[in-house]
Amino acid sequence: MPEKKYFYTLSSIICLIASLFLISCGQPVLYKETRMLMGTIVSIEMVVGSSGVANGIMDKVWAEAERLERVFSRYLPESEISLINREAFYRPVPVSDEMMNVLSRAADISRLTDGAFDISVGPLMKIWGFFPEREGRIPSEAELAACLARVGWQAIELNQSERTVHFLKPGLEIDLGALAKGYVVDRLTALLIEEGIENAIVNAGGDIYCLGEYPGGRNWRIGLEHPRDEDEILTVLELKNRAVATSGDYRNYFIRSRLRYSHIIDPETGRPSQSKVVEVSVMAPDCLTADGLATAMFVMGADKGINLLKKIDDVDGVIVTEEAGEIKLYFSDN
Repeated sequence: MPEKKYFYTLSSIICLIASLFLISCGQPVLYKETRMLMGTIVSIEMVVGSSGVANGIMDKVWAEAERLERVFSRYLPESEISLINREAFYRPVPVSDEMMNVLSRAADISRLTDGAFDISVGPLMKIWGFFPEREGRIPSEAELAACLARVGWQAIELNQSERTVHFLKPGLEIDLGALAKGYVVDRLTALLIEEGIENAIVNAGGDIYCLGEYPGGRNWRIGLEHPRDEDEILTVLELKNRAVATSGDYRNYFIRSRLRYSHIIDPETGRPSQSKVVEVSVMAPDCLTADGLATAMFVMGADKGINLLKKIDDVDGVIVTEEAGEIKLYFSDN
C-alpha cells in the first residue's frame, strides 16, 4: 500500500451544527468570517443587529488575532516564541506578561497531568516530521534517545518576578501547538464581549468557545465527528458559555506499513501516543484549559484520563478509543 501523509486541520475534528440566519431588516444576523492564522483556520460567528456593525467588530478581532500570531506562532521567525526558542538556553529571555501567563498555565497543566502534557516536545515533533515542509518519518532509536535528552518541562525555568524564561537543557524547544490556539480563542472571545457581543462562536482549528446562545434561545450544538468516518457524528454537545477542545489521531498523521503515527507525542517515550485513544474532547470554562487537558488525556489513556477529570471542578470530557476496530465512548461523570 502506498505511504501517505494526511493533514486534517478543522472540519474533520468538530463540525458545528448550525444554520445561518438570513440578513434582512429588523432580524438578527449570524455573521461569519474565516481566515487562516497560526497554521490553522480561524472562524468567528456572532449574532449582531446588522452586517455593518459586524464589519467594525471583525476588524478589531482580526487585528487582535494577527497580533497574537506575532506572539505565539512558531512559523514566524520574528515571533516571541521563536525568539525564546533561539535564545533562552544562552540567557534568561524577558517575555511579555501574556507569554508568561501562558507558560505558567502550561506548567500547571504539566504538574496536574504528571507530565503527560509537556510543551518541550518541539524537538520530538521535528524528528517525527510533524512540522511544515517535512515528511513523516520514523526516527532511529539513537535519534530518539538523543532527542529525549533535550525534552522536559521541568527544564523551563520561569522567573515570575523578573518576567524571564530560561532553558536549563541545550536544544530544548517549546511547542505551544497544544495550547496557543486555546488562548487565542479565549482572547478573541473576551474582545467580542468587550464589544457588546452576547452570542457568538469562536473556532480556531477545532478549539471552540460557545458564547451565550444560538438565536432562538437554545444552546449551541457541537457535533463530535467519528474519528474514522468524517460523515458520521458520534455525539452532540450542547454548550453555553463553555469551551470545547478536541485532540484526535486523524488530524495530523502519517501511515507506514499500515500503522498510524499521530502528531500527539508521548513525552515519556518520545513516540506518538499508543494509548488506544483516538479522540478526546474536553469542555471547560476556558479554551486554554480544555486544549491542554485534551492533549494530556490523549496520552494518558481512557482510564487515567477519566479519573483525572473527576478531580477537576467544572470540567467534562468525552474519550473515544479504538481496539480491534471497535469504537467506544467514555464520558466523565461530571
